[in-house]
Amino acid sequence: MKKTLICGLALATAPLAAEADSLRLEWVMQGQFAGPIMALENGWYDEAGIEMELRPAGPDIKPAVMVATEVDTYGIGHPNQIIAARANGVPLVMVSQWGQKAASTYIARKDAGIGTLVDMPGHSVGLWFGGDEHEFLAMLNNAGVAQSDVDVVSQGYDIVSWLNGDYEVMQVTRYNELQLVYDNGFAPEDLVFFEPGDYGSALISGGLFTTEEQIAAHPEAVQAAVDASLRGWQAAFADPAAAAEVMVKYNSELDVAFQTRQIEAMKDIACAGPTLEGEFGTTDPADYETAQAILLGAKLIDSEIDLTGAFTNQFVDAAPAEFREIACE
Repeated sequence: MKKTLICGLALATAPLAAEADSLRLEWVMQGQFAGPIMALENGWYDEAGIEMELRPAGPDIKPAVMVATEVDTYGIGHPNQIIAARANGVPLVMVSQWGQKAASTYIARKDAGIGTLVDMPGHSVGLWFGGDEHEFLAMLNNAGVAQSDVDVVSQGYDIVSWLNGDYEVMQVTRYNELQLVYDNGFAPEDLVFFEPGDYGSALISGGLFTTEEQIAAHPEAVQAAVDASLRGWQAAFADPAAAAEVMVKYNSELDVAFQTRQIEAMKDIACAGPTLEGEFGTTDPADYETAQAILLGAKLIDSEIDLTGAFTNQFVDAAPAEFREIACE
C-alpha cells in the first residue's frame, strides 16, 4: 500500500508517476479533511484503483485554480465556487457533496441584545471579506435588514477581537473558530446562533470536484475517488477520536482532542439533507439555486448559468450503499 502525502507546501515524497491523481485540500492537513486522509491512511484509494496524492492549500493556493489549471486532478470546494468558475468559462463539476450545511455560522453573546437578525440595526458584525461575507449579507437581506443599518467589520482569522468586544456578532466556522470560542469558556447556551439555513441563505460546505474533461476521459478514476472518499468519511464519523489520532500522525502540530471535536463538527455539517435519508454525498439542486441567487445578488456573476452542469450525482449513486450510511444523532 503506497501512501503519498504532501505536508505543509513542500513535496514530502518522490514524484508520482504520470498516471497518479492528486486532491487539493482547502487548507492544511486537519480533521476538516478527515475523509480523504482516512481513505489515504487505510489504502482505500489504492483498493479502489487509483494512486492518490493529497496536497494542502493555503491563502494563495486555491483548489479551484489548481484543478482548472490541471495542476491537480481533484479539489475540495463549495457549490458557490463551482458556479462562479463555470460562469467564467471554467468547467468544474461537483461529483460528491459531503457538506449539507453551511460551514459558517454566526454568533453573539446572549447579553448582546440580538435575538434575531431583525435586531441587528445599530449593532456590529465581523465577517471575512473576499467573498465569504456575502452569505451573511444575504441573510440580512432575507431578514429585511438594510446593510447600511449594520456596522460591518472586516475580521481577522482569530477570535480575539470578538472576545475583546470589538464587534458583537462574529462569523465562525463550526469546526474551528466556534471550537475556540468554547475553549475560551463559552457554552452553547451562552450564545445566540444565527444559522444561514434559517434565513434561506446557506452556502453549503465542501465536496469533491473535478473537471468535465476528467469525467469524460476517466470516469472509472472519478468513481474510485468518490467511493474511497465516502468510505473515509464514514470511518472518520464512526470514530472521531480514532480518526483524530490519524490526523496528528500526518500533522504533528495538531492536538488530538481538538481534532476529535473538529471531526465531530464536520459530521454535524454532513448530517443534514440527503445524508439523513441514507444518501451521504448526494447533491440537492436547491442548494445550488440558493448559491446562485446569492452570487447574482452580490454581482459576483453576471447572469444565471445552467446549474445542471455544475454537479452530477451519477458517481455517488453508483457508490456502494454501505459507504453512504452515516449514523447521525
